Amino acid sequence: MEIRSYSPLDHDEVWRVHLLVITEAGVEATHSHYHDILNIPKNYLQAGGDFLVGVEESGVVIAIGGLFMLESGQAEIKRLRVHPDYQKRGYGQRLLSELEERARERGIARLKLDTLTSQYGAQGMFLKNGYEPKGSARIDGFDVLLYEKQLA
Repeated sequence: MEIRSYSPLDHDEVWRVHLLVITEAGVEATHSHYHDILNIPKNYLQAGGDFLVGVEESGVVIAIGGLFMLESGQAEIKRLRVHPDYQKRGYGQRLLSELEERARERGIARLKLDTLTSQYGAQGMFLKNGYEPKGSARIDGFDVLLYEKQLA
């Protein structure tokens, strides 16, 4: 899998991967909570963040993930998704590592993220990568677990 920055030409493929993953998690995929990925240039890129896509050799997008800027020195990892047919191959890990590196390049000291309480694979990956559990919350009607990581 090649990882590269998002291009507006990726819009439909990003939305496709999002729909597949979130539907598999049993969530309404078009919920307003997810509308940030309908305008990635404005919500991520122009705000100083980043959005990455992972593409297979044929050029098809199979993984996505964003770095959403927060207040000074902080950012949030958002929409980290791997197409269901490509999960458990280390692609999520590769995207997470690249997003962390891009955060460091931007001088980000602390990363935050959340995941649905039902996404056990993601929870394990975040713990393995040094994210500290910060409790649970209900965000836009979703039960989520909160995590944070101090970047070195």
